[in-house]
Amino acid sequence: MTAPDLSARYGTVRQRRTLPQWFWYALALVAVLVGGAFVFWVQADSSGEPAGRDVGFTLTSADEVSVTFEVSKRAEDTAVCAVKALNTAGAPVGWKEVAIGPYADENGNGISVQTVQFRVLGEATTATVDSCWKVD
Repeated sequence: MTAPDLSARYGTVRQRRTLPQWFWYALALVAVLVGGAFVFWVQADSSGEPAGRDVGFTLTSADEVSVTFEVSKRAEDTAVCAVKALNTAGAPVGWKEVAIGPYADENGNGISVQTVQFRVLGEATTATVDSCWKVD
């Protein structure tokens, strides 16, 4: 069998047309714009919310823990942060909500370091800030 006989019998393979180069540039531009819009949306959505960051913790006894954390918020806002202690399985064994009133440091920022001590129901292996929210 020769090649012309096969193409007559089965047909020819259609060559796929390549996409023009401008298409790939346009696709990259759209991807960058969508990514930038997403980052802007996330930043704008959470800009006014208080945030907590762990600094450290100390197990003061078998049923008590001390947690030090940093809170950043607007200076005029009042925030509440939930602090939790966890056991080796990651289950909470202690919980406390701490209110942080309006505060401004020497630069006018609302960043403060808080230390709170609370009781736990079982042996805790770590303690952390769970979340912070603004009080109206």
